[in-house]
Amino acid sequence: MKLGSFEIGGKKCLGAFENEKVIDLNAAYRKLLVEKGTPDPEAVAGSELPIDLLPFIEKNETALSAAEEALDYVRKKDYGVVGCVHPLSEITFRASHRPPKIVCTGTNYEDYRKLIGIPFSPVPLVFLKSPSAVIGHEETIYLPTGYGIFYHEWEFSCVISKRCKRVPKEKVNEVILGYTILDDITARSLEATNREFQPWGKNIDTFAPMGPWIVTPDEMPKNIYDLRMVRRLNGKVECESNTSNMRLGFGEIIEFVTSFWTLEPGDVVTTATPPAGPFKAGDVIEGEIEGIGVLRNPVADIDVDRKYAQQIDLEDIV
Repeated sequence: MKLGSFEIGGKKCLGAFENEKVIDLNAAYRKLLVEKGTPDPEAVAGSELPIDLLPFIEKNETALSAAEEALDYVRKKDYGVVGCVHPLSEITFRASHRPPKIVCTGTNYEDYRKLIGIPFSPVPLVFLKSPSAVIGHEETIYLPTGYGIFYHEWEFSCVISKRCKRVPKEKVNEVILGYTILDDITARSLEATNREFQPWGKNIDTFAPMGPWIVTPDEMPKNIYDLRMVRRLNGKVECESNTSNMRLGFGEIIEFVTSFWTLEPGDVVTTATPPAGPFKAGDVIEGEIEGIGVLRNPVADIDVDRKYAQQIDLEDIV
């Protein structure tokens, strides 16, 4: 299943995406319950199949089972359930959810590590990215004017399904709800000026596009460590890579992270980026990963106070 959030008519909904359509899962489940003669279908649907992804994840198998029932019901009706099925052209994509935390991994693709000449690290290089930076597919990334160059880092990521600590790598599949793309947008000039500026340059509002949806493991290719990856700028391919270039997979990264941190339902864990590249206002950037799809975002400028850039001589390296 491809799970995600969308908005239509000013209402946010939880949907399943397939065949260039989105199925409003909660609405479809209510219709199914009505047909079954379930007392108070509105209350039952709200309880068993929440319209927001975080409570959906917290209910885990119960909610996923209800979603599968709702989706099967719509399929059997040949997608003809009124008010429950919408063409993608009529909706606005939203981020699936706001994760409690985003655990990013750095320098994990050998093609990129060798390109930029960063030394090999014996342990995963992890850092946190702010949930407040999250936006969805097709939403606009805003670059603060006067703050140098920005990089587009598209990353194969997973969403955590349950609260977990000390997860051995052999059992990592037990704590993964599904897979998505997260764009770790980076203010490269800030990062290059001073490594201590990295949290500033990675956590600016809109700097964590995520989506276009979350793909459950049963719908992913069998070998997730052999997936084609493509980065595009204004429709032109700028980089091709493959998840086989990763040195550490989700098992090793999550085992390391949960040795020290507790992961919560809805947390996102990334596996770092293949070779990244610059972009600017007016561009449209895309990250594509086989089995998931394309995360696309337009880019615009936003005026901010430039005194901080001047105070650190940022303009000298722009």
